[in-house]
This record gives sequence, C-alpha cells and structure tokens, in this order.
Amino acid sequence: MEPINQFLKNSKKIKDNNDKLYESLIQHPRIIELIENSDFEITRSMIRNDLLQLKRYTEQSLACEKCSSLGECINHPQGYVPSIDVRGGRIHIIYSPCPTKIKDDAFREKEKMIESYHVPKDVKDATFETVFLDPDSNRQEIIKRAISTSKKIIEGIDTKGLYIHGSFGIGKSYLLGCIANELKDQSVSSIIVYVPEIIRDLKAGFKDGTTDKKFNTIKNAQVLMLDDLGAEDVTPWVRDEIITGILHHRMVEGLPTFVSSNYSIEELEYRYSRTKENGVEETKARRMTERLRALCEEVQLEGSNYRNN
Repeated sequence: MEPINQFLKNSKKIKDNNDKLYESLIQHPRIIELIENSDFEITRSMIRNDLLQLKRYTEQSLACEKCSSLGECINHPQGYVPSIDVRGGRIHIIYSPCPTKIKDDAFREKEKMIESYHVPKDVKDATFETVFLDPDSNRQEIIKRAISTSKKIIEGIDTKGLYIHGSFGIGKSYLLGCIANELKDQSVSSIIVYVPEIIRDLKAGFKDGTTDKKFNTIKNAQVLMLDDLGAEDVTPWVRDEIITGILHHRMVEGLPTFVSSNYSIEELEYRYSRTKENGVEETKARRMTERLRALCEEVQLEGSNYRNN
C-alpha cells in the first residue's frame, strides 16, 4: 500500500498540474471562442471535469490548418476533425471527416467508377486532355463525337455509343479510356473489357463456377466498353453465347456501349460468320452485328501507328 505521505504528495502534484492546465485552457483562443459561441453554457466546473477532452480539442487540427496532407494528419483518428458536444453537463468530443478526407474519399469513390479487365494502366488513366492531336489524323473529329456522346450519357439522354475501328496502334483503346474517365468525373461508372482476355477468363470460370458472375457483371455494366473486339478466337460459343448475349441484353435494356476493333462492322461480320466448328454461318454473324449497329455509331479512326514511335 502506498504510504500516506506519498499519496498526499502525488495528489498535490496532480492538483497542481490540473490547475495549470485549467489556467492555460481558459486562456486558449479556441476555448474562449467555444465558450462564447456555444449553444450551451460551459461552466468552470465543466471545464475542470473534462480537462483532458478540452486539451485534446485544442491540440488537434480543426480545418486541416496543421496538416500538410491526409497522410500527415496530426489528428486521431486521422482525417477526422473534432468538435465539442455538451450533454448531461459533460463535455464530449465528436469527430467528423475533415475537408481533405472528404475530397480524398470522393476521389477514391470515383476511382471505383472505372472497373477494368486486362486493360493497360495508360488506357485506364487516359483523359481527353492528354490525347495527342495528330494533324495527320481525324482524331480531333472522333474526340468531339466521343465528348458529345459522353455528355448525353451523363445527362441521361438515350444515345448510341461509338464503334471505333481502324488499324493497329492508332489509339482506339486510349479513346475508350478517355471516355471512361470523362464519365467517371461525373460519377457515371463503366467497365472496360479487353475482349480476348475476358473470353479466356470466362472459359476458365467453368472450373471454379465464376463464369456466370463475370458474364452478368459485364453485360449489366452502367456503361460497357469492349476493347479489341474481333481479336479473340472466334467460336460458336464466343459469338452466340458471349458476344451476342452481351449485345442483345444491352440493346434490350438500352445500356450505353462502346467498342474498339481493328475491323469495320462489315469486316467483323465476315470474320464471325466463319468458325472451324460449324463452317459458314452468316445468319448468326449478322444477328450479332445487327445488335452492334443498334447500340453503336460506327466511326473510323485514322492516323499513324504510335506504337512504332
């Protein structure tokens, strides 16, 4: 048991420290402002009863003024700003997200607006501001159409997407990324799918039972972008069950759809009409391309192969 003289000494020390803390708090500009502007009367005894709460309140940043970034926030918990709540004659601290955290959360939420499957980072991060405007291409014209179409989707106006075709390496996929980020900035979500790889994923999904989930996620996307359609191996299953299935669902539901391809729609129809398994099936290929035309306006992108530069 602690000796009585030591107990009294410690108690006096605690009292002296509390008195010093009290005197410093009632002179602190933040506490003075709190007392003057509070909807509830804050008494001296209330301050004495909750010295540590008020000390914590004075030490933290209220409007990010003491923090250079969210990662260097001095508050605990990080990213939250304290305010005082008076209940039952006691002083309590409540925490709300600070302005920096609100902005960061909004940014992270928007980042989720673009979901991608096997799409390069430069495509996913592409914006219209970073597009190279080659004077020897019609890129500027296509960009204007892409921006106009994006604006209609953002405003909720029924519109067709774009079927962007052209030769290798001229930036068709990059334009899809630009459209996705334009939509993201206005909180419209999209999914960009690199078609050859997602076909492999769907096939592999038969083993672990994930095919239906992935297929439904893609076909029900708020905005869908099929990148490099026609580069995959053409089989009756790919054409009739996957591609036509996706396009038919989106046509019926009126869901905006964008496509990039090395083939024009007419060339794509010819490619999809021929499979090793079933030979020539022009009607089935036409069924697919009719849905494609119902969903998209066909545009041809011209220009140099930037991959060779």
